[in-house]
Amino acid sequence: MTGSDSTPDEAAALPDEPTGSEFDDDSELTGAVEPESSTRRPVSAKAAALVGARVIVGVVGIGTAAAVVLGATFVDLPSLSAEPPSAVIVPVPTAQQLTCPGPLLRLSDESGAAASSVFTLGQAITRFSSSSGAVEQARISASDAETGEAVAAPLVLSAAPDAQDPQSMVRLSGAQSQSVSIGDYVGFASAGCRAVGGDSWLVGGATTTGRTTLVSLTNPTEVAATVTLDIFDERGVVSAAGTAGIVVPPNGQRVLSLAGFAPGVSSPVVHVTSTGGQITAELQQSIVRGLDPGGVEIVGPTPLPSRSVVIPGIVVTDLEAVQALRGTVTQSDDLIAVVRVFVPGEKAAEISATLTPADPKRAPIKFSLDLSAGVVTDIPIEELETGAYSLQIESDVPIVTSARTTSALLKGGKVTATDFAWFTASPALADDTQFTVAAGLAAMLNIVNPGDDAATVTLTSAAGVVEEFTIEPEAALRVPVSNGTTYMLGHSAPVHVSVTQSQNGFIAAYAIDPQTPGSSPLTVFP
Repeated sequence: MTGSDSTPDEAAALPDEPTGSEFDDDSELTGAVEPESSTRRPVSAKAAALVGARVIVGVVGIGTAAAVVLGATFVDLPSLSAEPPSAVIVPVPTAQQLTCPGPLLRLSDESGAAASSVFTLGQAITRFSSSSGAVEQARISASDAETGEAVAAPLVLSAAPDAQDPQSMVRLSGAQSQSVSIGDYVGFASAGCRAVGGDSWLVGGATTTGRTTLVSLTNPTEVAATVTLDIFDERGVVSAAGTAGIVVPPNGQRVLSLAGFAPGVSSPVVHVTSTGGQITAELQQSIVRGLDPGGVEIVGPTPLPSRSVVIPGIVVTDLEAVQALRGTVTQSDDLIAVVRVFVPGEKAAEISATLTPADPKRAPIKFSLDLSAGVVTDIPIEELETGAYSLQIESDVPIVTSARTTSALLKGGKVTATDFAWFTASPALADDTQFTVAAGLAAMLNIVNPGDDAATVTLTSAAGVVEEFTIEPEAALRVPVSNGTTYMLGHSAPVHVSVTQSQNGFIAAYAIDPQTPGSSPLTVFP
């Protein structure tokens, strides 16, 4: 592994009418009417014989036809079967591609002017690696954001096929991070670099006072993407103009304020769909409580609606510090840890949730709830103790979910730093996966085995160091990993994985996606 900082109908021929010449010996058959004065003559024996013969021939013909039809009905015909012709086509190997979200964003410039415009806040640090060799880097060329510098734009990573073995699977991974302390924007955010798609669910953010949430849509392809945003909140569907027909140009980025569509919303969920070019979609949230910065976060997509949801790592850094923060700031309603759940469709959900502490000495927290359909529900988890937790939710209808916690640093009885993180649900990893840990804060790898059998996990670093672990059924594992490093994760059963980072009152998290699929042989039928 090496690394660095998309028929005319034919007319039926009718038989000729019989002519009188056929009946020369019996002119009576022509149908001519005799004069009244004439005496009608009886039909001759010859004529009667001729008509009778024709009738008999007709009956015989009908009987023959019926016999043929019946014979066709009851006689077994030989059955013929054959495999349809086909050919196996091996596509030309293509480069693997991932898109990184780019730097943090804000509305207005440094002076507070141009409040309807988007500006970048510095630049992100990106780490990446490919199993095939060098990674090509390119920046998105068109963006709603005023970048100010060439490197302040979403980054597109590409890895060409292995020159020695073009059909082998290319593994590409990347992650970015950014610490910021500019005015009202103070915090740490990290995110994984992801493959494009046409359907994303973004569960997080808010647009209440002091909460700013931006929707970032990035199109690294060469075809324009037409995007639709379906927005839901604690009251149901949000109806707003401009949520359909959003055009994201080729190699471009659109940045939209969620408050422009849904102002004053505390629990939004955004369903992003695209046609034409495919995109990546993220939320970026920032918080200001009164005059105090409350942190920043990039929220990646959660898996598509499912009846079984897993969040591998939910971290509470310091409950005492968070409690102290609640006593000193205004608008503290979102300091409490919550699980956000949305039930798409028209049928209500019955969910059963298990919050399992990483500390085996502590008992799991279990709860069951009935949730209304079509609305977003924030479930508060009051006074969640310091530590890490894995969350598993079973539902009778598909749902989407994520969780949020707040971090704080307490020194000398005073809170000196605060931040927050959104923990999205993680997709199941069925195959071995390469992933990269973002640079910056101390990092932990969170792995959940939801199965009924123990799972064996191997973790191999870029330096070749191999660690092996066993995860019991329905249990979780937390392993420290080096930030900025790429690993290979092997596992004997499907697992759910995330990376969490926390240190000195700051916090961030992102889920690990399945390996980007490469070219595979296709069976073609003519």
